[in-house]
Amino acid sequence: MKKQLTLTFFACALAWSANAQTVAKDPATVLISPQHTLSKDDVEFRKAISEWSDNTLKSTDYKNIKAHPSAAVFPGAPKAGYKFIDREVTISHQKIADSLVDIVSTLGYSSPWANNLYSTGLYAVAGEYIEVVLPKDVDAKDVNVQIGSQSDRLNTWVAGKEDWRRMPIITKRQELKNGSNKLASPFGGLIYISISPKSANKNFKVAIKHAIASPLFVLGKTSDQEWAEQLKNNKAPWGEMATESVILTLPDSVLQSVKNPSEVMKLWNLIVAGEMELAQISQPFYRAQRLVVDEHIGGGYMHSGYPIMIHHSPSKRMLSNEIMANPALLMKPSKGGANWGFFHEIGHNMQNLNWVFGGTTEVSNNFFSLYMFDRLMGGHDDSHSGVSSENTQKQMKKYFADAPSYEKWKKDPFLGLIMFRQMQEGFGWESFKSFFREYQKLGPTIGRMNDQQKIDLWVKTYSNIVKRNLVPFWKTWGIPVSDSVDKELSVYPKWMPFNFPPQN
Repeated sequence: MKKQLTLTFFACALAWSANAQTVAKDPATVLISPQHTLSKDDVEFRKAISEWSDNTLKSTDYKNIKAHPSAAVFPGAPKAGYKFIDREVTISHQKIADSLVDIVSTLGYSSPWANNLYSTGLYAVAGEYIEVVLPKDVDAKDVNVQIGSQSDRLNTWVAGKEDWRRMPIITKRQELKNGSNKLASPFGGLIYISISPKSANKNFKVAIKHAIASPLFVLGKTSDQEWAEQLKNNKAPWGEMATESVILTLPDSVLQSVKNPSEVMKLWNLIVAGEMELAQISQPFYRAQRLVVDEHIGGGYMHSGYPIMIHHSPSKRMLSNEIMANPALLMKPSKGGANWGFFHEIGHNMQNLNWVFGGTTEVSNNFFSLYMFDRLMGGHDDSHSGVSSENTQKQMKKYFADAPSYEKWKKDPFLGLIMFRQMQEGFGWESFKSFFREYQKLGPTIGRMNDQQKIDLWVKTYSNIVKRNLVPFWKTWGIPVSDSVDKELSVYPKWMPFNFPPQN
């Protein structure tokens, strides 16, 4: 009898275990978090989760959308005691100016034609429907609603080969029709109205119902006292601080510490204005730069685009939240920390692909990092260990001790940056501004120039600006420049920095 009971218990235990495994392998109930990551080796289940996420987020059957367990961890659950509200939000969309279309078309790393996102100051609770009422007299073409800010898909790019620390796809987008639109997301998130940047001007009010309020500070419109009241009553896990130039999307835990939002956003205005000033792009731009914090992004510590995605994961020792919202930390040289990263990624958004040639994607964006340290912090000492005097000398001596070559040069972004730093030190930042203005005249010629043509045009354009022949300088670095360019520029004196290549 005892043996039979033991066998019965063992059978029940196996059945329970099998059922637990089934539940654990259900995309609708799996828990993914920094403490419960999903292994990169669980390939088939990851595919099933991605497919489930896509299908559920595309579903218009809002009544059957349930909150996903992982949503309580990320993007997070509202605080207890939240109340649903209805609110009318004004949307003012301006079509991108015709004069900017060619310039913006060259900014390939900025996701230039992704829909503009308009913040509403509202949050959709996971598994709860929201209703968006678009007036019947509004042209609904290109008008969409988006739930969620963290739009990176983790089933591709670098994250596709990493253990996941959140669900891989958590942003919902849906086209709006005139009248009532009801939708729900299993993950929840900030609510946006999105419109194509090329869409005609639209100014309208939209009613959003059954949402909860989230903090939204707008420089020049929201007082610091009003901000404090928003924080005091906030139940949403995320909120935003905004200007016409830049919008920061941050968790409530960070926003609660911001007592001086005007100071924070004035500094961010300076940062974006400085980078655009170097790029010689006029402000106001066609939309603000967006920076969004995420537990797990598609690749890197941060990456460019719209929005710029910012890694913040204490479990991976990638910290950026507090620095974004604290002017004292934002202005402190960090030897390549978060502030260098912010400048670096906005720099990517400023890169005209006509002047980005092989090996310079992660080089020419750092012109903007250096410029911001020079102009905001009075110099780039301690800005990044890669541009320190010690590292500069070490890299140059090692590189020139062997035979310099373009292939070697392309593999080390900070080595490549030395060459352009020499040019900047020789001719100043104004020469770079003139160079960028010249390239804006070229228009969107992406795909029509190969690397050699881009190199030749770079040298020719810059040499004509500074009235010096830089071909010998580039060739000394091992960068191939066509003989025809050297001949054309022979009307100018040859230029070479002092003690280059280094003799000591």
